[in-house]
Amino acid sequence: MPSDLFTDKYFPKNLESFIGNVEIVDKAIAWASAWKEGKKQKPLFFFGNPGIGKTCLAYLVAKEFGWQLFEMNASDLRDKESIEKIAGAATANSSLFGTKRLILLDEIDGLQSKDRGGSSAILSIIKEANNPIILIADDAYNKKIVSLRSACELLEFKKINYLSIAKHLREICSIEGIEFDEESIKELARNSGGDMRSALLDLQSLSPKVTLDNVKSLSFRERKEKIFPIMAKIFKGKTISEIREAVDSADLSIEMLGLWVEENIPRQFDAIDSANAFQILSRADIFNGRIWVRQHYGFLKYSIFLSTVGVGLSRTKDYNFFQPMAFPSLLSSLSKSSSVREMRKTIAGKIGEKMHCSRKQALQDLPFIKMLFNDESSAKDFSWFFGFEEPEIAFLLNKKSDDKLVSSIAKDSKEIGKKVIMEKLHGKQSTLFG
Repeated sequence: MPSDLFTDKYFPKNLESFIGNVEIVDKAIAWASAWKEGKKQKPLFFFGNPGIGKTCLAYLVAKEFGWQLFEMNASDLRDKESIEKIAGAATANSSLFGTKRLILLDEIDGLQSKDRGGSSAILSIIKEANNPIILIADDAYNKKIVSLRSACELLEFKKINYLSIAKHLREICSIEGIEFDEESIKELARNSGGDMRSALLDLQSLSPKVTLDNVKSLSFRERKEKIFPIMAKIFKGKTISEIREAVDSADLSIEMLGLWVEENIPRQFDAIDSANAFQILSRADIFNGRIWVRQHYGFLKYSIFLSTVGVGLSRTKDYNFFQPMAFPSLLSSLSKSSSVREMRKTIAGKIGEKMHCSRKQALQDLPFIKMLFNDESSAKDFSWFFGFEEPEIAFLLNKKSDDKLVSSIAKDSKEIGKKVIMEKLHGKQSTLFG
């Protein structure tokens, strides 16, 4: 099934539809044409800010010239087997289909000097390659990859002009039937900071109508640019040091970071890994409780580690798909944190009563209950079983109390209760008169 994301739906179909950095596009075409004529060329090294088309251009070059794409990133280049795969693909005279392969090495600035697949190993492959190679990084001047720069042709991608972004957004609005005014589209384009990917995601989030007011409501751009790379490292990082470095660079409180992690676990992981991650997160919450009760902040390092490194490394497999990070739904309610704590206690009390466990244990299981509420049928059954009222149902669904879904679940759960009572009464009557 095709993705509904604008970033996928409006991915450029060919080199002519690529937006921005025209000079680099021309150089890439000339470079690929030389390879096609049998003239071996130095690898291209694309670098620049995220979201400006580096990887996109590499994909389009492969498509335009009919090359098989062989793609790996820094996290894949850490063992002998991976390096041998690249070496085999790079040095082969042709692919299985008799054409060249384009070797794409993404996130190359993520290489670690201690990795067996470090820059020296990549450098030796580059020198022997019989196929075109493109390297991609945000920062080409990272000390870890200094040896690769001289072996490649460096091409720096500049931020896309906001007028070009605005033109593309207007075209999409016409196709999608999105209402907009000229100034709102220009403002949206300016706020993107030259990042086409974020502009598309913002446009989709504001549809079906883009106004200056709702564009201005996207006031978290500065924070998002800082938090998104950090969240990506938490959910996709493969080493403790990699995730910890990202967390240490976070420009927000640990409490805020925890909300981001909790919100995005079910978006980034499948059901099994989500359960693993929430189990780790519940252990972090135990330490948070101890900090609150004992006022012993020495536990903070355990809480931070579990809620970030622990969550990230709890997964049983890697996830190569792109799923946007969601802004924490509870963040807007932080000013009411005391009422949130009371609501958690109330819900935990009802769970504990039914499950014959302490409220403390029920609080640990609360994330699992919230996951079960993603299924409407389960939400109705659990609301009846635990006796949840509309405010509690709304909390578990991250919705307002007057939401239609909340009202529907509350109404249906009461109907389930009535049905159970009638069945019990019917059973008693059968016993008396049977």
